[in-house]
This record gives sequence, structure tokens and C-alpha cells, in this order.
Amino acid sequence: MPLVSLYLFAHQPYRLRDYPERRRMDEQTPAELYRHLFEDEFNEEVFHRVARECYWPATLLIRDLVREHASSDRPFKVNYALSGPFIDQASSWEPGLIELFQELASTGLVEFTGETYYHSLTSLFGSERSEFCRQVQLHSDKIERVFGRRPTFFRNTECLFNNDIASTVQGLGFRGILTEGIERILDGWRSPDFLYRTHQGLPILLRDYQLSDDIGYRFSNQSWEHWPLHADVFANWLAWNPNEVIVLAMDYEAFGNHVWADTGIFQFLEWLPRMVQRHVHVQWTTATEAIDRLVPRGIIDVGPFATVSWADAERDTSAWLGTAPQRWCFEELKRLLPQVLASEDPLLLHIWCLLGTSDHFYYMTNKSGSDQDVHQYFSVYRSPTEAFVRMQTALASLASFLERHGVSAPNPEE
Repeated sequence: MPLVSLYLFAHQPYRLRDYPERRRMDEQTPAELYRHLFEDEFNEEVFHRVARECYWPATLLIRDLVREHASSDRPFKVNYALSGPFIDQASSWEPGLIELFQELASTGLVEFTGETYYHSLTSLFGSERSEFCRQVQLHSDKIERVFGRRPTFFRNTECLFNNDIASTVQGLGFRGILTEGIERILDGWRSPDFLYRTHQGLPILLRDYQLSDDIGYRFSNQSWEHWPLHADVFANWLAWNPNEVIVLAMDYEAFGNHVWADTGIFQFLEWLPRMVQRHVHVQWTTATEAIDRLVPRGIIDVGPFATVSWADAERDTSAWLGTAPQRWCFEELKRLLPQVLASEDPLLLHIWCLLGTSDHFYYMTNKSGSDQDVHQYFSVYRSPTEAFVRMQTALASLASFLERHGVSAPNPEE
């Protein structure tokens, strides 16, 4: 009986103001610094638009589908990975959405999983990972406070994974982790549709990127050989899979925002659980239920210099750290952390964390071909150069603020 786990990621960054708007500003308080760095008017506008196109219709539909199949012996189940910025923006600008997710949480058929609060790259900071651990704990606290249950399963930012990250996650008490089911970690022949584990025994679920991208990316592509994709056909593909667990993981915004409503994506989502019901050997599952039911079929071994992700053709760290401007901003962000912590100001730390959101680095990517098209699609900036200027000057503004207010990093020898 193949298990199917639908895993939906929802995240919105806090986008940066253009440099000309703030180059003459002399911030006197952390609150002024925040207002001068982040374009909240535009951020709110984007959130309302995506909520209208995706978050409301998709979540209402999923609520109705969960209700419809709740009494079945094979109920419809979903995993949600909601970033801290997403929850904060929804709470401020679309509070009814939080109530809707809370309604889903109360069904017991929806799992809310863990991640870094700020959708950050802190897992790549180094072996200690103290800031990574702080952000993960902060996110778990938020999920427990808002949805009533502490996360037990983990998905790192953009599925970034290596042995050391997994060991840290295991040390934080998580019972399983998700990453990308790419060929190079499967020795070129193993299937992603089984449960695996790390050397230390942490269970690993792998995203089936072929089937996931059929929905999240290829669904609206009229030149694709399977277009138009219908729910009964996709349900057949799931049923014919001879393996044990199929993880369909994608951006939540695929429903209605990246893949527009007029493509039929909502009708596909509505009918998929109904079509799956026709196959008595197929069952929906949450991530934690899957690792409880299955036995690991092998070990996934990813060294610290072979980190994988779900981004771009390379599926490594190059989407965020592949160019000199990206690496400069990454190192500058790390350099400023001790000073920010020394300030003991929670708003300055919040500002630093928002600057560390992975999206700012993603927008700076300067690749070629279809990968770059995807980066530019997600970016609100005119070019990678503009993204770098906004990020570099924001970091400079934070550094200048700390200097003007006499905040210095502690001496490690003291």
C-alpha cells in the first residue's frame, strides 16, 4: 500500500526598499531603521494579492476536502510548512487565514512541520549552528503557540541537507527530516519513494521531484507531453507506483499564484483525493505518520561539502551562494551577528534575521537559461545587480547604525 504525503510550503519574505529611497536617512532608533529598510507597504500589497489568488481559495478547498474524507478509512491528510514571516504577515494582514489554518489543525489530519523561523541559511553558518538552533526553536515555539502542537518533523530552508545539518536537527529532538530525492544521493539507482535514514538513525523522507514538479511547474505547460494533466491520470500514476511512500512537496503558491486558476489547478486539487479513493491500496499520510509506519531501506550519506537542496538544476547551494556578491553578503551577514547580539536589542536582532532570509540571496543569482528565468520570476527586482545593491546597502545601514550607537562585538579573548 503506497503512502502519499502532500507537503505544502508557504513563505513570504520582507522585501527591501530601494537604495535611493533611504541613502540620506539617518536612523536614530531600531524602529526607524526597520521602516527604512523594509518596504512593508509593498509587502502587504503582495501578501493580499497572493492571499486572494492562492492562500484563501487553496486553504478553503483543502479544509473542505479534509472534511469530505474525514470519515473515510483512508482520509485526506496534508503537511504544511509555514515560515515565521508567513505567519507574521498573515497575522497582521489576513488574520482570518490563521484562524482557517487553526481549524485545519483541529482536525488532527494536518501536520505543521518545523523549519528555521526566518527561512534562513543559518544551517550553513558553520559547525556550531547556534543561530540555526535558536531560529528552529523559535519557529517550533510559534507553531506550538498558534496551532497547539509542537513540530516533530523538519524541513530545512529549501530542503538544504547534509549529514551535519541532519545531526543538529536530530539533536533538537526532531524525529525525521525531508530533503530532495535527487539521483546523486541515491547512488543513481535507488528510488526516492522509500524511507531512508542517516548514519545516526534519523529517518529521511525524500521529495519525489518528478511527480511534485508535474503539479508545481509543468501543470500549465502546454508543450508538456502530459498536458492537460487530469486528476484521474495522476491518481493512476500514484497507484501504479510499486514503492512505499511518495512525497509530493511544492510551494503552496503553486496553487493559483504560480499556476493560475484558469489552468484548472484548483479543479485538479479538488478531484485528486476523490480519484485516489478509487485505488483501495493508496493512502494519504502525514510526514510523522510515514516515518512511524515504515522501516528505513538504506542510508543517505551527504558530506558537508556536498550539501543538497531542491533549487535549480544543480540542487546544491549555488542558488544562494554561487556568485561573489552572494558570498560577500553572506559573510557580511555572519560578521554582523556578534555585534547585533551584543546590542541585546530584540528589534535589531529581528532586523538582522529578516536580512538573513534566503530570498534576498536567491534574487542575486546570475545564472543562465531556465534556472535564471525562475529566479527572475520570483524576484520583484529588475535585475540581480539591483537585488545585490539593495542587500549590500541594507547590510551597510545596519553596520552603520551599530557603529553610530557604539555597539561592538565582544572580544573572544575576554
